[in-house]
Amino acid sequence: MKWRHRAFRCGVFWFALGAGVAGSATPAESTPAELTRRIVAHGPWPVPLTRDPANRASGNPAALEFGYRMFREPRFSTNGYIACISCHQTDRAFTDAIARAQGLAPVGRNTPTLANLRLLRWYGWDGASDSLWMASLRPLLDAREFGGDAARVAHVVRIGDGHACRYRRSFGAAPTAHDDLIVMVNVAKAIAAFVETLTTGRTKFDDFRDALARGDAAAAAHYPAAARRGAELFVGKGQCAACHAGANFSDGGFHHTGPVRARPGRADDAGREAGIAQWRLSPFNRFGRFSEGHTGAPRGEPAGLGDTALRGQFRTPSLRNVAVTPPFMHDGSVDTLADAAAHHTLSLLTGSVDAGADVPRTEPLLPQETRDLVAFLETLTDALGAARQFPALQRPTCP
Repeated sequence: MKWRHRAFRCGVFWFALGAGVAGSATPAESTPAELTRRIVAHGPWPVPLTRDPANRASGNPAALEFGYRMFREPRFSTNGYIACISCHQTDRAFTDAIARAQGLAPVGRNTPTLANLRLLRWYGWDGASDSLWMASLRPLLDAREFGGDAARVAHVVRIGDGHACRYRRSFGAAPTAHDDLIVMVNVAKAIAAFVETLTTGRTKFDDFRDALARGDAAAAAHYPAAARRGAELFVGKGQCAACHAGANFSDGGFHHTGPVRARPGRADDAGREAGIAQWRLSPFNRFGRFSEGHTGAPRGEPAGLGDTALRGQFRTPSLRNVAVTPPFMHDGSVDTLADAAAHHTLSLLTGSVDAGADVPRTEPLLPQETRDLVAFLETLTDALGAARQFPALQRPTCP
């Protein structure tokens, strides 16, 4: 068993294994009826697809097909070998199955899956992007990933394999009619329009949840007994749903997730503190001129650059298909769900976790309860598992 002192995905195991001190009790309101209500709140699934009003390419069939090709285009990188699909691989649940991403150089964070990103409000582990198209720009420009720039992206679109034709069908003008920066932004919007279509399917949990919602005890009885116990722990004693809420099993927020120790030779990751600073300084956020319907200066958004209260916070990931997307955490420091449970058992003994004032503390789970929780998480995997498929796309007539 590997014992690591690093932050883990928000909520799942520090809540489940008893974030806090002895002497707290399971909430009195965790009656069978209340537990059922909380389980039902994690659905229904799937969630209907809606357009991104900040992205003119969102929902455009021609742009989806163009974005699919851009997703696989390696010539945006300075070495001609790195593409989006290099890290977001179709046979690995749109991840790369390694601890920390590797482009032209080590990136320092775990590659997140692309499935269900359309349901988020902030993107990246630190939330440095407020739209999926803004997030799609980052690897194009990051010196550790593609190492590209607007001129390189625009050149590839203008000369490469029918890309100019597909660009024109997507955006109503040839790429030669737009300057390099606009072409690059539109490429990112097309990639985002494509990624919006990447979703996970229904799971054993969804069938169980729907049976509970309609009061069908016979259908609900087909759900494995251990998983049902784990689901009740997840929404009850474990308090996991405080962060992993709703149909996508994520509140979309940012949380301190456990005690973090500095790793030799590597600086601590500032997380949300750095992410919100980058977001505010970027010309590509939703309030800038490149966003459809931009509104000027940000209002009602996180305040302040360098807000130290945000240091070490990371976005709550979805738990859908979590069993086939190891390793876990923002830095890939936990290998398996069982390792994660062991990690957080130790974390409870050696440090504190930011639970938030509204989260009741609870006693640590027993070993069998931990196994039940893992059994539940495994039922959040759809029929395709790690072997994902691209959606059917319109095939415009282009060279």
